[in-house]
Amino acid sequence: MLDTVTTVLVALLGVHIIAKFAFFALPYRKRRAALDKSYGSKPSATDFSDIVLLGFTMVLSALLLWRGVEAVSFLGGLWIGATLIQLYFHRYHQPVAPDRAAPPETSPLKEMSYAIQDNPWRPWPQLLVLATLAIWSLVLIIR
Repeated sequence: MLDTVTTVLVALLGVHIIAKFAFFALPYRKRRAALDKSYGSKPSATDFSDIVLLGFTMVLSALLLWRGVEAVSFLGGLWIGATLIQLYFHRYHQPVAPDRAAPPETSPLKEMSYAIQDNPWRPWPQLLVLATLAIWSLVLIIR
Protein backbone atom coordinates (compact mmCIF):
# COMPACT_ATOMS: atom_id res chain seq x y z
CA MET A 1 0.00 0.00 0.00
CA LEU A 2 2.72 2.48 1.00
CA ASP A 3 4.62 1.46 -2.12
CA THR A 4 1.65 2.45 -4.31
CA VAL A 5 1.12 5.72 -2.42
CA THR A 6 4.79 6.62 -2.89
CA THR A 7 4.68 5.79 -6.61
CA VAL A 8 1.53 7.86 -7.17
CA LEU A 9 2.96 10.75 -5.15
CA VAL A 10 6.20 10.76 -7.13
CA ALA A 11 4.27 10.56 -10.41
CA LEU A 12 2.17 13.57 -9.36
CA LEU A 13 5.35 15.46 -8.51
CA GLY A 14 6.68 14.65 -11.98
CA VAL A 15 3.52 16.08 -13.53
CA HIS A 16 3.94 19.12 -11.25
CA ILE A 17 7.44 19.71 -12.68
CA ILE A 18 6.00 19.90 -16.19
CA ALA A 19 2.91 21.90 -15.17
CA LYS A 20 5.05 24.62 -13.58
CA PHE A 21 6.27 25.58 -17.04
CA ALA A 22 2.76 26.89 -17.77
CA PHE A 23 3.44 29.84 -15.44
CA PHE A 24 6.30 30.91 -17.70
CA ALA A 25 3.91 30.96 -20.66
CA LEU A 26 1.88 33.74 -19.06
CA PRO A 27 2.57 37.29 -20.26
CA TYR A 28 5.22 39.19 -18.31
CA ARG A 29 2.62 41.59 -16.83
CA LYS A 30 0.75 38.70 -15.18
CA ARG A 31 3.93 37.08 -13.86
CA ARG A 32 5.12 40.44 -12.55
CA ALA A 33 1.77 41.14 -10.86
CA ALA A 34 1.95 37.75 -9.12
CA LEU A 35 5.47 38.53 -7.90
CA ASP A 36 4.52 42.00 -6.67
CA LYS A 37 1.54 40.54 -4.81
CA SER A 38 3.59 37.72 -3.25
CA TYR A 39 6.54 39.85 -2.18
CA GLY A 40 4.98 43.22 -1.50
CA SER A 41 7.66 45.19 0.30
CA LYS A 42 9.13 42.07 1.96
CA PRO A 43 12.50 40.58 0.98
CA SER A 44 11.02 37.06 0.94
CA ALA A 45 7.69 35.56 -0.08
CA THR A 46 8.39 31.95 0.81
CA ASP A 47 9.30 31.77 4.50
CA PHE A 48 6.41 29.49 5.46
CA SER A 49 6.23 27.48 2.25
CA ASP A 50 9.98 26.78 2.44
CA ILE A 51 9.50 25.14 5.85
CA VAL A 52 6.56 23.08 4.54
CA LEU A 53 8.50 22.01 1.43
CA LEU A 54 11.55 21.01 3.47
CA GLY A 55 9.35 18.86 5.70
CA PHE A 56 7.63 17.35 2.66
CA THR A 57 11.03 16.63 1.10
CA MET A 58 12.18 14.86 4.24
CA VAL A 59 9.01 12.73 4.35
CA LEU A 60 9.26 11.86 0.66
CA SER A 61 12.94 10.96 1.05
CA ALA A 62 12.08 8.69 3.97
CA LEU A 63 9.30 7.04 1.93
CA LEU A 64 11.66 6.45 -0.98
CA LEU A 65 14.38 5.05 1.24
CA TRP A 66 11.86 2.87 3.11
CA ARG A 67 10.51 1.62 -0.23
CA GLY A 68 14.00 0.44 -1.10
CA VAL A 69 15.33 2.92 -3.62
CA GLU A 70 18.72 1.96 -5.04
CA ALA A 71 21.39 4.10 -3.35
CA VAL A 72 23.33 4.74 -6.57
CA SER A 73 20.18 5.94 -8.39
CA PHE A 74 19.10 8.08 -5.43
CA LEU A 75 22.49 9.74 -5.05
CA GLY A 76 22.80 10.18 -8.81
CA GLY A 77 19.39 11.84 -8.87
CA LEU A 78 20.40 14.16 -6.04
CA TRP A 79 23.53 15.16 -7.93
CA ILE A 80 21.63 15.71 -11.19
CA GLY A 81 18.99 17.84 -9.44
CA ALA A 82 21.52 19.91 -7.51
CA THR A 83 23.64 20.46 -10.63
CA LEU A 84 20.65 21.44 -12.78
CA ILE A 85 19.51 24.04 -10.23
CA GLN A 86 23.06 25.41 -9.92
CA LEU A 87 23.38 25.71 -13.71
CA TYR A 88 19.87 27.18 -13.91
CA PHE A 89 20.78 30.02 -11.54
CA HIS A 90 24.11 30.61 -13.29
CA ARG A 91 22.20 31.64 -16.44
CA TYR A 92 20.94 34.75 -14.57
CA HIS A 93 24.25 36.58 -14.43
CA GLN A 94 23.11 39.57 -16.50
CA PRO A 95 21.59 42.60 -14.77
CA VAL A 96 17.85 43.16 -15.03
CA ALA A 97 16.58 46.40 -16.58
CA PRO A 98 15.62 48.91 -13.87
CA ASP A 99 11.92 48.88 -14.85
CA ARG A 100 11.84 45.09 -14.35
CA ALA A 101 14.07 44.86 -11.27
CA ALA A 102 12.85 43.93 -7.82
CA PRO A 103 11.41 46.85 -5.86
CA PRO A 104 12.61 47.59 -2.32
CA GLU A 105 12.95 45.95 0.21
CA THR A 106 15.16 43.68 -1.81
CA SER A 107 17.18 40.55 -1.15
CA PRO A 108 19.21 38.19 -3.35
CA LEU A 109 16.21 35.83 -3.48
CA LYS A 110 13.79 38.59 -4.47
CA GLU A 111 16.18 39.91 -7.12
CA MET A 112 16.57 36.40 -8.56
CA SER A 113 12.79 35.89 -8.62
CA TYR A 114 12.30 39.10 -10.59
CA ALA A 115 15.19 38.23 -12.93
CA ILE A 116 13.65 34.83 -13.63
CA GLN A 117 10.26 36.36 -14.45
CA ASP A 118 11.97 38.94 -16.68
CA ASN A 119 13.33 36.14 -18.87
CA PRO A 120 12.13 32.71 -17.67
CA TRP A 121 13.40 30.81 -20.72
CA ARG A 122 17.02 32.06 -20.41
CA PRO A 123 18.13 28.72 -18.90
CA TRP A 124 16.36 26.78 -21.67
CA PRO A 125 19.02 24.03 -21.82
CA GLN A 126 18.55 23.25 -18.12
CA LEU A 127 14.75 23.42 -18.44
CA LEU A 128 14.88 21.11 -21.45
CA VAL A 129 16.99 18.56 -19.55
CA LEU A 130 14.67 18.77 -16.52
CA ALA A 131 11.54 18.36 -18.65
CA THR A 132 13.06 15.48 -20.61
CA LEU A 133 14.10 13.64 -17.45
CA ALA A 134 10.71 14.22 -15.82
CA ILE A 135 8.79 13.01 -18.86
CA TRP A 136 11.08 10.01 -19.32
CA SER A 137 10.61 9.08 -15.65
CA LEU A 138 6.83 9.43 -15.92
CA VAL A 139 6.82 7.14 -18.95
CA LEU A 140 8.83 4.56 -17.00
CA ILE A 141 6.43 4.80 -14.04
CA ILE A 142 3.38 4.39 -16.28
CA ARG A 143 4.84 1.29 -17.95
